[in-house]
Amino acid sequence: MTHHYPAMIGKVANAVVDSCPVACPKCNAQLTFRRDAIPPIDACGFESYSFACHECGAPLAGIIDPADDALLLSEVAG
Repeated sequence: MTHHYPAMIGKVANAVVDSCPVACPKCNAQLTFRRDAIPPIDACGFESYSFACHECGAPLAGIIDPADDALLLSEVAG
């Protein structure tokens, strides 16, 4: 199976292709989320991301909703 990434034409691998504002589910801080050109795909086939809130330090994880490309974000239990 061949995958085509139109956003990659003329770009460096793992370059940022999209960004959007999101809110931390713990402290409501405004964060800027950036998607990678080559998305990380988890075992279930979802584009998944994990990072920490820059304000409260909460560990966050989310997936991209394939229906509307929105980030579904939640705090990871620690």
